[in-house]
Order: sequence, then structure tokens, then C-alpha cells
Amino acid sequence: MSRSTTTSSEMTDQTERVRDALAAPSTAAQAATKERVFVGTGLFWGLIIGVVLAIGVLILAAQNTDSITVTFMAWDFSTPLIVLILGALLIGVVFAELFGLFYRTKRRRTQRDRDHLERLQQSQTLS
Repeated sequence: MSRSTTTSSEMTDQTERVRDALAAPSTAAQAATKERVFVGTGLFWGLIIGVVLAIGVLILAAQNTDSITVTFMAWDFSTPLIVLILGALLIGVVFAELFGLFYRTKRRRTQRDRDHLERLQQSQTLS
């Protein structure tokens, strides 16, 4: 009699574990609910800021047409001031984008590692 009771309780435990596993959302469903939801892309504000900056650059170009002589080490060259300003601006944008690229890549790798660790921990708790 005692053996059948133990078997019955073991079956009940197994049934409860299966029911809990089925009731628990899958890792894909959890990942979907965990993802960030974006309300907008920011395209509108980016477009407005871009247009304002473009107008500012056009005004800057129109006002800085004077030719200047740039001396760098053994080289001397003459160029309009706006070319020098825009060149420095372009170099700054390139460095900022490269830094941002490395930062985003590192952040994505860290988030991917965290998600993987979380999935492993969840699979161990289900086992």
C-alpha cells in the first residue's frame, strides 16, 4: 500500500512539474516581452535638426570664403576657410561614429551574453 502511495505522489509531482513547465512562458515569449518597445524612430526630430544644421552650414560657407594659408610641418597650402572648417567637422563626425560603433557593438555583445546566461539559468531551474 505504501509503495502505491509513493508512486502516486511521484506521479503527482511529475504531473505538477509538467503543468508548471507548460504554464510557464517559453524563453522566446519571455524574450519577446523583455524587448524594448520603441514608440517612434525619432526620424521627425532628426530631420528637423538635420535641416537646421544644413542651413547653418550654408550660412557658414557663404560667410567664410576668404582664402587662408595653412602651414603644416614642411607643407604650405592655400584654401578657403570653409574647406578647413568642414574638413575638421568631417574628421570629428567620423571619429564620433567609429566610437559609437565600438560602443554599440560592446553593448550588444554584453546584452547577448546576459540573455544567454539567463536562458541557461532558466533551463537549469526547469530541469
